[in-house]
Amino acid sequence: MTIGELLTHKTRRNLLIGFFAWLAFAGSMFAAAELGARLLPLVLFIPFISVVIAQMFFVRCPRCNGNLGQLLVQTMAPGSLKKQVKNCPFCGVDFNDHP
Repeated sequence: MTIGELLTHKTRRNLLIGFFAWLAFAGSMFAAAELGARLLPLVLFIPFISVVIAQMFFVRCPRCNGNLGQLLVQTMAPGSLKKQVKNCPFCGVDFNDHP
């Protein structure tokens, strides 16, 4: 597995977990009124914000330990917002290399 595949796997996993955590949070805002559980949205917001923080601060280059979280989220963006990243901006290692 190359460095790029490893980082893509981590980023996709975080985005998928974050999406479902956000769906649970959004759905809980509607269900909380019916169930009478006011703290339910707050409790379900914690996993969502945890995934965002994990992506922003804990996805790092395996060679130099540089923070790549925000940069890699931009590579998953749709359309013209998508950016191609071929190497680490901190150490210059090619993402097609093996760790």
